Amino acid sequence: MMTNTSIPLLNGEIKKSVAIVLIGNFLDFFDLMLAVHLTIILTKIFMPEDSSLNPLLTVFTFCSSFCIRPLAAVFWGYIGDMIGRVPVLISTTFLMSISCILIPNVPSYAELGILSTAVFLCLRLVQGFASGGECIAADVFITETVPKPKVYFCSALVEATCSLGGLAACGVGAICVFLSPQNGWKIPFYIGSGVAVLGTIARRTLKEAPEFVKTLEKKKKKRKFLDLYLSLDFKNRNIPALFALYLFPAMAFYFSLAFLPSVLVSQLKVEPNTVMAQTTLVLFLVMCSEISYGLLGLKFHPFKIIKFKLFSLLLLMPILAVSFSGFTSKYVVFIIQVVVLCLGQGLSPATPLINRSFPILGRYTHLLLIWSISHSFVYLMTAYVCDHITSFQGICLMLFIATLISLGGLYAFVPKDKMLEVKLSQDSTDNIPWKEIIEEEEKYEILEQKEKELFIKKWFKEINK
Repeated sequence: MMTNTSIPLLNGEIKKSVAIVLIGNFLDFFDLMLAVHLTIILTKIFMPEDSSLNPLLTVFTFCSSFCIRPLAAVFWGYIGDMIGRVPVLISTTFLMSISCILIPNVPSYAELGILSTAVFLCLRLVQGFASGGECIAADVFITETVPKPKVYFCSALVEATCSLGGLAACGVGAICVFLSPQNGWKIPFYIGSGVAVLGTIARRTLKEAPEFVKTLEKKKKKRKFLDLYLSLDFKNRNIPALFALYLFPAMAFYFSLAFLPSVLVSQLKVEPNTVMAQTTLVLFLVMCSEISYGLLGLKFHPFKIIKFKLFSLLLLMPILAVSFSGFTSKYVVFIIQVVVLCLGQGLSPATPLINRSFPILGRYTHLLLIWSISHSFVYLMTAYVCDHITSFQGICLMLFIATLISLGGLYAFVPKDKMLEVKLSQDSTDNIPWKEIIEEEEKYEILEQKEKELFIKKWFKEINK
C-alpha cells in the first residue's frame, strides 16, 4: 500500500500526450464497436434468413474483426518496430474511415444475395485488420511514458475510453435506430467515418515516439544483457500465464456483448433498440468501475486488485447459478452483464506491470501477438460453447472454470520486479554482478523518463507554432 506522499505530479506535457492517446483510443473503439452493437440488425440486412449457416455467419459478424488480428499483429507489429509508430497510426485510422463509409452503402442481401454477405464480412475484416495495429499501442505508450503509481490510473483510463467508445457507439446507434428503424443504422457509420478522418488528420502532426527513436540507437550493454537474460529465463512461464490471464476478460467481452444481446432478441423478444439502450447502461457502469480500479491502483498493488476481482467472480458465479433459473427476463440478463463485465473485462490496473515484464525491444509486437491470438481463440471458443450449452447452470460453470484458469495465470505470471528479486536472491554462480546491473537499470529508467518529458515538451512546442 502506498501513501499519497509517494505519488508524483505529472507535468503538463505528459498530461497532454496522455490525453491525445486516450482520445484517439476512444475514437478507434467507437468505429470498431459500431458493427458489434448493431450485429442484431446487420445480420438481418446482410445475412440470409432461414439458413443453416445463419448462426455461424452471425458469430462471424461479431468475431471477424477480432479473428483477423493475429495476422494484423504480425503486419503492423513489423512496421511499427522496423519503420515507425506514426505510419501505423495514420494508416490504421485511414483504413477504419474507408470501411465505415463503405458499410452503409453495401446493398442488402435481398438486393445482391450472397455477394452482399461476402462484401460486408470483408469490410469487417478490414476494420479488424486496422484496429489490430493499435489495440495495444495505447497501453504500451502509457506504460513507457507515465511514472508509477500514476501509470496504473492512466492505464485504467485506456480501458475506460475503450468502454466509452463502445458506449457512445451503442448509444448513438440506439438513438438512430429508434428515430429511423429502417435506415437509422447507417447514420452512426457515417459519423464514425467522419471521426476517423479527423483522427487521421490529427495524427499527421505526431512525431515519432521517443521510445522508438531510442531503439534505433545502441543500448548500453548491461541493459541489453539484462533484458535478454530476463526474457529467456521467464518467457516459458509468462507467455502461457498471460494467455491464461486473458481467458476470462475475452470470454466476458463476447459473452456479455454478443451472446446475451442475442438471447434478449431471439428468446425474450426484446426490441433491438431496447437491447442497445440496456447495453449502453451496462457499458457506462463498466466504465465507472474501470476508473474506480485505476484510483485503487494509486494505493494498492494492481495484482491484489485483479485477485479481488477474480475471487469475487468465483464467489458470485455459484450464487447466480442458484439464484436464477435461466435468462428469464431482461433484468436478469442486465444483472449478469454487469457482474461479468465489471469484474471480468480487462486487466485494469495491472496492465503496466504486465507490459514491463517484456523487453522494450519488440515489446509492442510480442504483446500485440499474445493479445490478438488469445482473444481470437477465446471468442470462437466461447461462441461455440455458448451455442451448444443448453442449461443456464452449464454456462455459469463455464464462466467459473474460465475464472479459475485466469486466476491460475495471475499466480503463475512473474512481473519484472519479482524477476529482479529472484536474480538478487540467487547465488551468483556465473559471476554476474546483478546488483550493479539492476542499479544501472534503475538509473537508466530515470534518465530515460527525463528525456521523454523533454522530447514531449519539444513536440508540443512544434505543433503549437
